Amino acid sequence: MAFSDLRSFIDGAARMGELKNIDGAHWDLEIGCLTELMAEQEGPLLLFDNIVGYPRGFRIAANVLASARRFALALGIPTDVPKLEILKSWRNKIRDLKPFAPMEVSSGPITENVLEGDRIDLNIFPTPKWHEHDGGRYIGTGDMVITKDPDSGWVNVGTYRSCIVGKDRVTLWIIEHKHGKQIARKHWQAGRACPVAIVLGCEPATWMAGPSAAKIGVSEYEYAGALRGAPLEVIRAPFTGLPIPATAEIVIEGEMPSPEEESHAEGPFGEWPGYYTHSGNETVVRVKRVLYRNDPILLGNPPLLPITERYGIPLYAARIWDQLEQSGVSDVQGVWCHCHTLMVVVSLKQRYSGHALQALTAVAGMQTGASMYRYYIAVDDDIDPVDLKQVIWAMCTRVDPAESIQILKSWTTDLDPRLPPEKREGGDFTMSRMLIDACKPFHWRERFAVANKFSSEKRDEVWEKWAVKLKLQ
Repeated sequence: MAFSDLRSFIDGAARMGELKNIDGAHWDLEIGCLTELMAEQEGPLLLFDNIVGYPRGFRIAANVLASARRFALALGIPTDVPKLEILKSWRNKIRDLKPFAPMEVSSGPITENVLEGDRIDLNIFPTPKWHEHDGGRYIGTGDMVITKDPDSGWVNVGTYRSCIVGKDRVTLWIIEHKHGKQIARKHWQAGRACPVAIVLGCEPATWMAGPSAAKIGVSEYEYAGALRGAPLEVIRAPFTGLPIPATAEIVIEGEMPSPEEESHAEGPFGEWPGYYTHSGNETVVRVKRVLYRNDPILLGNPPLLPITERYGIPLYAARIWDQLEQSGVSDVQGVWCHCHTLMVVVSLKQRYSGHALQALTAVAGMQTGASMYRYYIAVDDDIDPVDLKQVIWAMCTRVDPAESIQILKSWTTDLDPRLPPEKREGGDFTMSRMLIDACKPFHWRERFAVANKFSSEKRDEVWEKWAVKLKLQ
């Protein structure tokens, strides 16, 4: 089922018992800290209202997808099954995804309020200071940044962090290889500013399409339609003419001049690897229109420590699983990503010598673009790749460091806190990756010590008998 907007998804989460309304929190660190604390517990979706210093009705939604059940709800797949089963359902669904081009409509709720000229003031929105050492108030954490290629007309949607630096100015930090920066440079080279629209709240399946990194020439809006199972309704933004979701909550539109013409200090900001790294002068958006619904909801998705769930299911694991099978790696039992994909775990039913190494090298070699994925681990099929405790147990008991670990030379990103300052300054982003074979040695796996764990059959039998009696369900 396609949700019409963020509000209908929040209602769906409430029906599942996964919503918590919070009144009276402060925008200065309190909302950010509550978001972090609840995400650590895989807690409910948080809807903040009556925020200190702002009128009731100007709201913030956080931890929208930070549980497996809400993630499944957003994608229209079963919600009450184990995490690995949700991932398997997602793999099955994406095989039959049908892209839908967006459908233009004449109007939508996003035009209920329109600010322009002297009336523009981004400070009307209760933008949090998300982390203690952030360099400002970041309005764009769960955003969609829309640009249009001047040559082909291709509409691109990306997710880039955005900080308020004035009543009518925000910064955008866009990494050089991202499509949004490539499109902007085309406009700059032609001597003009790049038109841009920033969506700050929409239903989750549409928003998830933003960072999907569709191929050049393919709009993320089409992928959003595929995720939704229905075309996304869009209207033409009044200043830029760019298509924006008709049921979005808040949209900022304007123009992005070249950094040589205008830039602003940006950062630091607590990023997804769990550190403050990048800061510097970055591009700005000169805001020309602000559109918002009555009682708008700002979608907040601040980066948290990667040991904390921002997304209930790592969708990238499905791509890895498919890549393994397409590469000829058989008998993959499960794939999971920990620490926001800094660690990838593959569970195998070993069939031949070198099976685990084949899987590890296939995964390590599939990354494209700048990334800082660091550790790749293969485990046997008796290990649940979702359960990090089981993975660590396998590493501690089935790995001989001298024989089971290999190091590959690779690359990383500007966000990597381990990148030495001299390499960062010189533009050298090389880094190594570790392949860890945490499987039982193939040639004598049958003689490996037996684990002192009850069989799944006995566990199920005892659980069925005692769960109701002891109120364990």
